[in-house]
Amino acid sequence: MPRLREMLAHGGIALLASVFALAFAAFSLATALAREVVSVLQQRTVDEESGDSLSFTIDGTMISYSEVLYYAISLALVVLGFYGSWLLTRRTDRVCPHCRSYVPAAATVCRFCTSEFEPGETGA
Repeated sequence: MPRLREMLAHGGIALLASVFALAFAAFSLATALAREVVSVLQQRTVDEESGDSLSFTIDGTMISYSEVLYYAISLALVVLGFYGSWLLTRRTDRVCPHCRSYVPAAATVCRFCTSEFEPGETGA
């Protein structure tokens, strides 16, 4: 949360808008891919006798396995995509022991308060 506040305070609205646009694009791609996968699976699992796909009924409401699978695949792809992007973009920051700002782990001088510290020294 402090990083989000810091980003917005330094004019990061354009970056935030870009993140939302990328999230929407990732969700659209995941749903399209899941729809195609489910369509292929549904064609292969059609019941030959009745002619319709597999489904189950709860209190008279018919629920298709393909719809459940579609949403499960979409959710899994979106979560996997965001987790992968988080792994790629996370930085190894640490807290400056003097001004409590985030600085890169290899830094020896804080870019905010210009205090010097040892590379292994961190603020608690």
